[in-house]
Amino acid sequence: MPGVLQIEAMAQTGGLLVLNSVDEPERYSTYFMKIDGVKFRQKWYLEIPHLPCRADGPIRRGISTMKGYVFVGEKVVCEAEFMAQIVKNK
Repeated sequence: MPGVLQIEAMAQTGGLLVLNSVDEPERYSTYFMKIDGVKFRQKWYLEIPHLPCRADGPIRRGISTMKGYVFVGEKVVCEAEFMAQIVKNK
């Protein structure tokens, strides 16, 4: 799986994590501000990944930080840190 798709999958998972922590999540949008500390550990093919993501702290001033991983089996194949802004839709 290309690295850019691994990052996108982790970012989407992080967006869902953040929106699940607010009331009425359908009224908000998530915009990614920063992706940092990306590490590609190894290549993998034709296996289904597991994408855990955790928040590194509470949402402050509409900004959340997260850490995401891509696991294939028991191995971490990719990891990254994300920062996202949560904005209420008009």
